[in-house]
Amino acid sequence: MTQLHLTSSSKVLSNKAISAKPGVSKTSWLAMAAGAITTVFAAIGAVNSVIPAASNIGATVLDTLNVPACLSYPDRFGGTQSSFRKEGNIWREYPRGSETFSYEFKEIRRTRQEIMLWNVTPRPNVPDAASLVVHLPVCGGTAMLTEGLPERSTKLEEIWPDRG
Repeated sequence: MTQLHLTSSSKVLSNKAISAKPGVSKTSWLAMAAGAITTVFAAIGAVNSVIPAASNIGATVLDTLNVPACLSYPDRFGGTQSSFRKEGNIWREYPRGSETFSYEFKEIRRTRQEIMLWNVTPRPNVPDAASLVVHLPVCGGTAMLTEGLPERSTKLEEIWPDRG
C-alpha cells in the first residue's frame, strides 16, 4: 500500500496525533452556539403553538358557560339611529335623543352572539309585522331585522353595548 505524504516548503506532515490544547476550540464554540440558537428557536416555536391553543380553551369555556366574548349581556344598546333598552320583561326602541319609545319587543332568544327581539308593537302599515324580529349583536356590530316568509333580512344600524 502506498502512503501519501503532503509536503510544505519546509515540513513533511506525519501520522502523529496532535494533542488538544486546553480551553475551547473554534469548532466546539460553534457547536455550542448552534445548540443554543436551536434551543431558543424551539422554545419560540413551542410558545407559538401553545398560545392559539390557550385562546381556543378560553373560547370553549365561555361557550360552555354561555358567556359572550365581551363577558356580559348588556340591557342597553346605543346606536347610530336609535337605542334599545330592556325595561322589565320588555325591550323598547327609542329614537336617538328621545325619551319616548317608538316600538316594544319581547326577548325570544339569547345566545353568545345575539339577542333576538320579537316585535309586539302593532304596525298596521307593515304586512309582515307579526314576524318582525330584531337581532342585536351582544358585543356590538350591525343590528339586523328579519321578517316574512320566506324570511328577508335588512341591516338596521350599527349598535354597541351601552354600559352607562
